[in-house]
Amino acid sequence: MRRSLYRWLTGLVMMTATCAHAQVEYNTVQNIRIYAPAFTPYNTVDGSPYVPSDTVQNGWLVNGKKRMPAKLRYNTYTGVVEYVQDGKLLTPITSIAEFAILAADTMHFQKGFPATQERSVNDFYQILFDGRKTKLVKYISATIKTNTDAMHDDFGKKKFQFREAYYVWVANGALPSGNSFLTLSEGEMKSVLASKKSLITALPQKAEPIEHYVADQKIKVKSWAEFARVLSYLEMH
Repeated sequence: MRRSLYRWLTGLVMMTATCAHAQVEYNTVQNIRIYAPAFTPYNTVDGSPYVPSDTVQNGWLVNGKKRMPAKLRYNTYTGVVEYVQDGKLLTPITSIAEFAILAADTMHFQKGFPATQERSVNDFYQILFDGRKTKLVKYISATIKTNTDAMHDDFGKKKFQFREAYYVWVANGALPSGNSFLTLSEGEMKSVLASKKSLITALPQKAEPIEHYVADQKIKVKSWAEFARVLSYLEMH
């Protein structure tokens, strides 16, 4: 009886391990994780780390130097993009440099920005304003928070918690002539808030035109749309 039970348990463990392996494969040559389409790694956590949603959306990505259409989503918990190819969900670890998700509001992400105390050059930022002199970007990240209040009904429950941080990328030195762009490494990242004071702190040499434009347009720079609007004006002056 004990021997039969041991064999049954051993078989169950082997079957579970086989199923888990079937859910996730690793291609070490291309440095890619491959998931089964129905694989749900966060079924014990409330919420979702994906933007704009769990389901993949139409968009495009830049793999190496090649831009190609794809159905994709962005995992803000792992910081990687996932896309469908040949019926499988792929997660390239290092090769994707840029991608866009064509949702109701197109979401454009890029990496390669200068490292900060909190971020590395491999982190993706959402591009909110894309100028030659300046760029307004947003970093989105998700963490898993566990409720540790034993008196609460949701004690022990896990859920995703989002954090957003905003930066202005400022080009260092003179811009090249024509339509050429400075590389992202030829710039500086400055943490900002949605306010006129924060914008002037990030661009002190532009304080006068900022004050002039804000007064002329009667805006208070209390939103990121207004912040980007001022950057757009500065781009032309």
